[in-house]
Amino acid sequence: MRPTGLLLAAALGLSLLACTPPQTTGSSPKQTTSSPQDLAYCAKLSQLYQRYVGADPSTSSMDGVTPDVIGGEAVAKCREGDAKASIPTLERLLKDADMTLPPRS
Repeated sequence: MRPTGLLLAAALGLSLLACTPPQTTGSSPKQTTSSPQDLAYCAKLSQLYQRYVGADPSTSSMDGVTPDVIGGEAVAKCREGDAKASIPTLERLLKDADMTLPPRS
């Protein structure tokens, strides 16, 4: 086999490997243990972040706004129910933008 053929075969094998979903070992999906109070607080923080600091990807008006990957990831995790991972990030981003944090209930 010529060197280019070998490289092509290796690249094809790697691309097929990359497309294969990971194997599960019978474990259930990651369970979050966020309380309803944490989820409500996280939702408030997400709303403030999207309204005043970061862009809301569900709207078409993102003119002049630089998307923040870290903030977007925190909002997405909050929507998925992982408030424990989202709250510290959203609080920091809001404080950095001189926003007053809502009361935590």
